[in-house]
Amino acid sequence: MGDHGAGYTTKLLVNLLWFGQAAATAEALLLGQATGIDPQALGAALATSAAASDFVRRDLPALLDGDYYATYGLDRIRDQLAAVTALAERLGIPHPIADTVAALHQQALDRFGPVDGELLAVALLEERAGTRLGSPETARPPV
Repeated sequence: MGDHGAGYTTKLLVNLLWFGQAAATAEALLLGQATGIDPQALGAALATSAAASDFVRRDLPALLDGDYYATYGLDRIRDQLAAVTALAERLGIPHPIADTVAALHQQALDRFGPVDGELLAVALLEERAGTRLGSPETARPPV
């Protein structure tokens, strides 16, 4: 990827985009659901649209089945996002989206604690919206 540390920086940037895509997708689905659009149907439409991503195609179905990916800690996610925003700050690169993604994950950490759950920021958005994206039969409490 480049000089020493470029591989790790690449990993951080990939994670920033993945966590941001998860949150943005969940926000769109919650908004759609509030207007009467079924999240499964909207997810299928997104998967074949200009908004398609690996998150939408590969990970969204698991989320809609109630899986918050309890394989990686919120505290570690927050640390990675903080490293990205600190890097952007140091380099003088605007980073309002990274700040938003980092703040949302900090809020999820404050709410749920340092538990495993890569998609707990989505659970926080669901909680704030007063609804779950998954069907009632499959939705699980986040923690």
